[in-house]
Amino acid sequence: MRNWAILAIATTLTLVTAGAFAQATTTKIAVLDTMKVANESKEGKRIQAALKDYHDKKQAEITAKEADLKALEDKSKDPKISDEKKDELRNQFTQKMYEYQAFAKAAQDEMETRSQKMQADFQQKLAGVIAKYAQSKGIAMVVEKGICLFNADSLEITADVIAEMNKAYPGT
Repeated sequence: MRNWAILAIATTLTLVTAGAFAQATTTKIAVLDTMKVANESKEGKRIQAALKDYHDKKQAEITAKEADLKALEDKSKDPKISDEKKDELRNQFTQKMYEYQAFAKAAQDEMETRSQKMQADFQQKLAGVIAKYAQSKGIAMVVEKGICLFNADSLEITADVIAEMNKAYPGT
């Protein structure tokens, strides 16, 4: 009888311990589509608009320089101009071509640098919003949707994070 009592107590303790362990290891996981956040949040749209404005401005400058080059090239082909003047125009064309190429390269480099910086700033802001949201909801891990092979819709927090990003960074 005493052995049965010890066995019953041991079994109860084992079950209680297993239950406590199971509760302790329950982990809330969520899935987030960061590209959707970047495309749909106010901050993401603001960054995209700023990059587009800068790109359009630089592209207009490049197009103007290309038009100047084309005009200079056409002028150098005019049969009414002396050979000496044509040589002078070709030299100007060559010089302007080098300037154009340097400008286009510098504009491209600046665009890449600006884009990388703005993306890094956005990622930092997003990481802060995700951390705050996850902590408030008791979420232990947030996984990028792009690396998931499958996730239940109930794990998706993208819409909530977009709303939180819009609250934290309402834009201008």
